[in-house]
Formats: sequence, C-alpha cells, structure tokens
Amino acid sequence: MGGKSAGVLQASWVQGTLQDRLVLGHALVIIQPTICSRIDATHGTPRSSSLSFTSCSSNHSNMLPSLVRLLPRASEPDPEDIFTSSLGLIFTDDTQCQHGGLDAQVIYKSRKFAKDITLTSAEPEGEIERRKFAHYVWNAGILMGELVGGRPGRVESDDMSLEDDRDWWLSETEQKAWDVAGETVLELGAGVGLGGILSALAGASEVAITDYPAPTILEALKTNIAFNLPEKARRKTILAGHTWGSLQDDFSREHRGTYTRILAADCLWMPHEHHNLARSMLHFLSPADEARVLVLAGFHTGRSNLAPFFEEVVPDEGLKVEEIWECDIDGKRRDWDPLREEEAGGERNKWLVVARLRRRKN
Repeated sequence: MGGKSAGVLQASWVQGTLQDRLVLGHALVIIQPTICSRIDATHGTPRSSSLSFTSCSSNHSNMLPSLVRLLPRASEPDPEDIFTSSLGLIFTDDTQCQHGGLDAQVIYKSRKFAKDITLTSAEPEGEIERRKFAHYVWNAGILMGELVGGRPGRVESDDMSLEDDRDWWLSETEQKAWDVAGETVLELGAGVGLGGILSALAGASEVAITDYPAPTILEALKTNIAFNLPEKARRKTILAGHTWGSLQDDFSREHRGTYTRILAADCLWMPHEHHNLARSMLHFLSPADEARVLVLAGFHTGRSNLAPFFEEVVPDEGLKVEEIWECDIDGKRRDWDPLREEEAGGERNKWLVVARLRRRKN
C-alpha cells in the first residue's frame, strides 16, 4: 500500500511564526502552529485545512499513523512542540509508534464513523503511573480501533472509503472474526479507550473499558467516553479500574466469564506482567465457543519481550493462539516468527503482531 516517501525540510520564520515546509511525494505539507494545509505541488491550490500536525500525504504510505493528528491543548504551542510532533514526517524511516502526550489531544479519523474521535490522555502522577504509558496513543491501539470499528462502506464521494481489500487491513471474510456488533466487549489496559469507544459505536451490546486504577487514568477515560459516545452508547458502557491478575475486587467477581470479546492493545511490554494479563483474560472470557481475545502489540519494545507471551504464557494460562501474524503500518503482512532477528529501530517500529486467542479445550 504505497512506498516510502522522501522528506525535505526547510524552516523559516515568517512574521515571527515558525513555518515548516515538507515535500512528501507529490504533496507539499505546510505545518504551522495551528494549521496543516495540503497544497497540490503541481497546481498550487489548497486542498484542505484543519487543526493538526499530521501528514497530508497523497498515498497510503505510513497509513496507520496518518489516521491520527494532534491538537495542542495550549492556544499557542511552543515551536519545539511543533518540531517534536513533526518528527515522523521529517525522518520518514523512523516510524512514530506513539502519539500525543501531555501537551496535545489526539484526533482519530475513523473511516467508518462520521465524527472524529477526540482523545485526551492522562496526566500521570509519579513514576508508577508514568510507566503505565497511558498518556500516549500507540499504533497498536489505532489498529485495534480500526479492526473492531469495522470496515467502512464504499461511498464514491468519500475519499476515505474503500476501493478494494487492499485498502483495508482484513478481507471481508477475516473481518467477521473481529466484528464486535452484538458482542460483550472488555478492553484491558485501555489507555485512552479508543478500542472500547469504537466497540460501543460499532454496536457492541455491552462494553467495559478498564485500566490501572489510578484516578488520573480513569478520569481521562471518563472524559473520552463522555465526549465521544452518544447517550445510547454511553448507557451500555462502563468504566472500571482493574489491576491485571487481581481477581477478587467487585468488578472481577461480578463480571467473571462475561465477555465474548476481550481487547488488549500494546499490553505486552512488561514480561513480568504477562501471566497476570493472561489470567485476567481467561477470568473475564465467556465460556461460549465463539468467545475470543484480540491482541495487538508493536515490536518497538522488542520481539523478545512479546514472543514469550504467545509461545509460553498463553498455553500455560489455559488459552490457545487461534491465529497470529505480523503486520506493518501499511497493512503488509508476514508470518509470525518468534525467533526472527530483531530489526533496527526504524524498521522494527513499523511492525505489529496481530493475534486472536481462545480458551484451550481440555
């Protein structure tokens, strides 16, 4: 889905304002403190304008990160923040795997739902909360939102609609295994809650969005649920704090075996928590034959941190890998290989593991 784009940066001060010009393929992107305008390099006519710091490239290269843009929380962002937010455009071989942070909201552009999803991240208090990394949106979380949100329809006047299967992550047959309409959904390690929010919008019958029980993390999730979900969807969505592997709290006791779809996006970076995570998955997973756990994770933390979860922990804790593959940010696939040699950072950051788990039958 498109190739690499070479980037050239020129920076200049115009009437006291930093203006970065970046040539990407056939499109010229102008990045200003509050405006990103795409201008056709041949005709020089404005194509669109919005509050953002994202690429407006004209092909599918870096498709996954291109689905989000940043909206500064401050009215006049610092030039350094502008530069930092634009590094993924300048250094095109160094894929940005996290988005947002304390100084910006993340806007996710759904190709299925008309309304953009605005995500406010937590402001961590102390080292323990900071190391949960809930104050970022990660590429695995974006892809999870895409897959559970479902395939967009084909609308001729909509430039975000699909032309064929090459424009989507899954074939129509594969998508059925990831659809959540009518399912009961639990999101573990939700961060900003994108997967759970899109599940509610996609017609899940019940949604529980959970993360580490820190007030700052839960308050950010509460804000995102209230802002992005209409009243009908909010009524079927609950928010709860949950520590992986801790199964004696009220939420865990009341919802054991409740959920037919469990989502976990970028929850594997701490190998010492793998068993606790898998125990929570099995505890909450419905005994129904069709119940599944949907797991995505980026390789930016290293293959050696992810592989033991699928190869050792999953079978040890009573689960089974039903399907697993590797996918890059443009949708290119390759077979799962737990022993594949680690790529250099820029290449490694492009890849994610995509897996579907089920209960292991005795």
